[in-house]
Amino acid sequence: MPTSRPDQVPVALKRSASPARSTEDHRKARPLDLANYLRERSPELAKNWSEEISARDLGQGTIFDEIVERFMSELTSLLPWLLGPHSAHIQPLWDRTAELFGVIGAKRGLAAGEVIEEFQILRDLLIRTLFRDPPPHGPLSLRDTLRINRIVDRGVTHASVGHTDAMFFQFFEADGAGGVASPEEIKAEAETQLALIEVELARIVETTPAETSGGTRDN
Repeated sequence: MPTSRPDQVPVALKRSASPARSTEDHRKARPLDLANYLRERSPELAKNWSEEISARDLGQGTIFDEIVERFMSELTSLLPWLLGPHSAHIQPLWDRTAELFGVIGAKRGLAAGEVIEEFQILRDLLIRTLFRDPPPHGPLSLRDTLRINRIVDRGVTHASVGHTDAMFFQFFEADGAGGVASPEEIKAEAETQLALIEVELARIVETTPAETSGGTRDN
């Protein structure tokens, strides 16, 4: 009767192990899949974010509403890039945009806690979106879930920093001869800064080599 050597694995066992492993890999959403998923939903996220902020009726007005909508659009369009191969180069743009959001929040008359609450809405919207309409490539891994949370946390931190800096300078402006900027001037300054951020984003995407080792870097 023929006997098999210890180093020989039955063909049936080899075949049974492979499908399970490939199925498990297929079910996990890859970072680029998740980035594309969020990119497709950026306009909806921006719209819902603006509406939730508007519903709170804080620091509102026609011009300020336009500024808020512009920030929501910019932040949600930056988010997918932070999950892609250019994340390390684009992260400073996320930080700058969040800080600018905090600065404008102070000029809208918001307290620091209110600016933080407005930014935290993004986390709630992301959770709702991912739960209601899961990525087609599979559920989020724990790593990606933590990563998205870190991105939002970083934005909250920098928005708070921007608000603090703005209040500091407003204190000295009140003591000096300079007047308070009008809503029109605030909007113009915000538009200028956001336009520069968009130019920098385009430059990074076009000229900076994407990171290839490990796909993406943790924030």
